[in-house]
Formats: sequence, structure tokens, C-alpha cells
Amino acid sequence: MYTLYYSPGVCSMSVHVTLEELGVDFETHKVDLSKGEQRSPEYLKINPRGQVGALMTPDGLVTENAAMIVYLNDAHGGNLIPAEGYERAKALQWLMYANSTLHPAYGKALFCKKNDLGDEAIKIACDAIQSQWDLIEQQLTDSGGPYLCGESFTAGDIYVAVVANWDFFPHKPTFGPKTKELLKTVTGRPAYQRAIATEEIEYKALAA
Repeated sequence: MYTLYYSPGVCSMSVHVTLEELGVDFETHKVDLSKGEQRSPEYLKINPRGQVGALMTPDGLVTENAAMIVYLNDAHGGNLIPAEGYERAKALQWLMYANSTLHPAYGKALFCKKNDLGDEAIKIACDAIQSQWDLIEQQLTDSGGPYLCGESFTAGDIYVAVVANWDFFPHKPTFGPKTKELLKTVTGRPAYQRAIATEEIEYKALAA
């Protein structure tokens, strides 16, 4: 049995969807970021970093979303990340891209907003976000398939779909047609829909 500590709609949702995709037994524990519960003594005993997500496993605690996803996939023989070779490297590449490039781009925009650095700084940060979505659109064109890795649905597709729904800044990115189709396909999967229902969020990225 696993326990996922999550906050609705944030990056931990990528782990939530992964758990659903793998069909393993798990329970969820909501951490309310608006109330600062990630800094509570109770939660810091679980994850001293004070971040979500966190995954309690039979082996112990795992943090960092990409690490949790790789651990789960490998532990259960999943196909969200191939077992070996170049195909595994490609899947890991796009998972790490979502975790370490796309996600931090949003973090910079949020930092500008929280610290009231002005609209020009926010616009620069949002332009950087747009460049990442343009890159994703190009990759989907080059891959020759509906997913980042072509015909294979992988963990990176899940993570990208989670990030696409973040709308906490004034300058919203524009998604290309192939990106929109990717988001529609990924979020339409039963596993993703179950995670949406549990976390009680609205997926707005495709509304425009």
C-alpha cells in the first residue's frame, strides 16, 4: 500500500495519475497549501523539505515527482517508462524535461508574481514558458505520433498535461494544435479522470 501526500492540481498530480495508470493500491492524503500545512510539524516529520508530493512506500519515503514516477513504474513493471535502452532514455528525457525545465519555468513566473516584480518581469517569464510550449509542439510534430515519444504514451505526457492546467499568471500560453490534441488524449484517459475526480479540480487548459 502506498500513501500519496498531494495538493490538488499541483505537480504531485503527475504521481497521482501514475498510480492510477499502474492500478496499484494506494491512499491519498491532502496537504492544503493555502493553509500552510506543508510547513506543519506533522507534515515536516513526513517530508522535512516541506514540499508535495511525497510518497510513502513499503520501502520508505520517496520525494521528487520524477523519482516517485520512476520508482513506481519500475516496481510494478509499468510501460510508462520502457525497461531499457534508447526508448527508456527518450521517455526519461521527456519526464525530466517536464520536471526540470517546464515546471521551473512556471516557478519563475510565480516568483515574479509573488514578489510583485512588475508586469514586465512577469511577461518575460511568461514568454519563456511560451517558448517551452512551442518546443513541445515541435517535438510532437517531429515524433510522428500523438505523444512526445511518438506512438508510445509515457510519463512525460502525464506531467506535461498536469503543468498545462496551471493558470496563476496573467499571460496565458498558447498551445499548438498537436499540443491541444495531446492534452485532450492524456486527460481523457480513465486514470487521469479518476485523479481529477479525487482531487476535485477543473481542467481548464482546453477551454480556450
